Order: sequence, then structure tokens, then C-alpha cells
Amino acid sequence: MKKNIILMALALAGMVACEQSVPYEPGAPMDLNGPNVYFSSTNSSSIILASDAKEFEIAVIRDNASSALSVPVEGLCTIEGIFEVPEKVEFPSGVDSVSLKIGVTEKIEMFEDYTLTINIPEEYTHAYALQDEVPSFTGKIVKEDYAPYANGLYYDTFWEGNAWDAVLEYSALLETYRIRNPWGTGGDDFTFAWDGSSETVTMGAKAYATGIVHPSYGGITANVLAAGYYHFGAGELLEEACDAFQFYFQWTVSAGSFGEYPEFFIVTELVN
Repeated sequence: MKKNIILMALALAGMVACEQSVPYEPGAPMDLNGPNVYFSSTNSSSIILASDAKEFEIAVIRDNASSALSVPVEGLCTIEGIFEVPEKVEFPSGVDSVSLKIGVTEKIEMFEDYTLTINIPEEYTHAYALQDEVPSFTGKIVKEDYAPYANGLYYDTFWEGNAWDAVLEYSALLETYRIRNPWGTGGDDFTFAWDGSSETVTMGAKAYATGIVHPSYGGITANVLAAGYYHFGAGELLEEACDAFQFYFQWTVSAGSFGEYPEFFIVTELVN
């Protein structure tokens, strides 16, 4: 018994000996009279680049523009060598907003999502003040070749029961059409294949998260039943005859189904 107690004491002593105190490093002191540099709230956290894009811009703002100011910045990406972030951003005297130009290298892959974070050092910010401005930017960047194919109206018969302006895009590389954020609720984009002339439309997914939330039943999913491209006579969709894509869905929540209702993209103008 005594031997066991001694062994336990030695083991505990070893554990204590292995623990090392971590030195405390206080953050940089905040000078409320110093520069307050931050990223504009107008910057999008989702940036889509054209297939030939070589750079994009991020807006940077400061509160006090009384003199010229050079501010170091640090860029971090999930994959190295994709973006070229300048080492600093320059504010001329009297200027409170500038654009930080981010270079895009040839290493970027089409249709791949990349996350980029850019930070401003604490000493150039009011990091501990109660304010909406933030000294850090994080965005998802993707390069693609989707371009407008047609302008039109998105006609919803399930939730809103009305129509709004929408754009149909086309990717030559993917041979795929897309309607981005069709309900304006942050749901999935529609993607589908179509040969440009027949009625046959093949949807890119079997179901789409709509971003629509029912107050009692939660998120609503649009489950694909059928799709096609048709000519509609006067009075069927609009007062005048029109061509439209029809997407026929079953609308469900976790508790069950709301039924089957069609949606339409009505072509009003071909872009190219």
C-alpha cells in the first residue's frame, strides 16, 4: 500500500513538472485619438469574379483623414499563392476611403471557392470600442464564366404569388444555366441543362433549399417533379404570348408537404 502511495505521489509530481506557465501578453493599448481604420460594410462577403479577372477591390475606410497614412495589412487564404495582397494600404491626406486591390494569380481554379481574410493591426484600429466597424474582412471568392443569357420575370405561384425581375445566366464551360437566389431569400441557386430549343430541361439537383422559413414549420424545400421550356399563349401567364421555363415542385417541410405548385422564369429579353 505504501509503495502504491509513493508511486502515485511521483506521478503527480511529474505531471506538475510538465505543466509550464504561459506568459501573459497584453493586447496593444487602444488610442481613441489614433487612427481608426476598418473595412467598409459595403464589401460583399461573397465575391464572384469573371473568368478573365486579374484583380478585385476591397474598400477600406478611416475616421480621421487629416494627414496621409500608411497602414500595413495581412492577407490569409485557405490555399497559398491564389491571391496577391499588398503589404499596406495608402491613404492620401484628406482621403478617408480607398480601395485595396487584390491580385488574382493563374493558380486559381474555375468554380472553386476560396476563403480570404485580411486583417488590420490593432494599433491602427479602435479594436475594443463599441462600434459596428470591423478591422477584419473575410470573403468567399469564386471565379466563373456565368454571364447573362436572358432578362425576365420570376413568377412564383407558391409563396409570394407574384413576379419580380430576374436574370438567367449561362456558363459555356459547364454548359449550364443558372438563376441566382430566385426567391431573394438566400436559398439555393437554380441550375439546369437545356439544349436551347427543345422543351427538355434537366435540373441540376433533385431538391433546392428555398431559404423561405415558415413561422411554424421551419425551412421549406422545393423538390423537383418536372421542368420544361414552353410557349404560353396570351393570358396563360401574361396578357401577351411568351416563352418561359416551368419548374414544377413539391413544397415540403420536415413535418410534411404543402402540395405541388409550379414556378416560372418568363423570358422578356435575350441578352446575347
